[in-house]
Amino acid sequence: MAHPPPPRLWYLSNHRDALQAHMHILHKLGNAKTEANYHAYYQTLIKDGTANGATSNAYLASSDVPFKTKCIIMKYRTGTLYNQKHAVLFKLSTSQTCPLCPQVDSALHILSGANTRK
Repeated sequence: MAHPPPPRLWYLSNHRDALQAHMHILHKLGNAKTEANYHAYYQTLIKDGTANGATSNAYLASSDVPFKTKCIIMKYRTGTLYNQKHAVLFKLSTSQTCPLCPQVDSALHILSGANTRK
């Protein structure tokens, strides 16, 4: 059985414009909001020396951290950990209240352990 050829790689001189032009319009990719809070917070951490890329990303290379946990961490760090806020945004729910407790749902709320007492 023949293997497909490896993907063709090329240098992108201007990451934002070149990547955006490369991505198909249906994917809706390449329009990252660099003025968003997650980006601004991380840039601040880098500038003031609080964040160390090698240390803060060390879990990615660790064999002690399960793959599923790595995925959850990345979703949390990028603001894509699914919660009720996303459900409302995607019109899958009308309430931002946590399904387990009466508090507003968020990524931090999920990782902190929702209070299951109603």
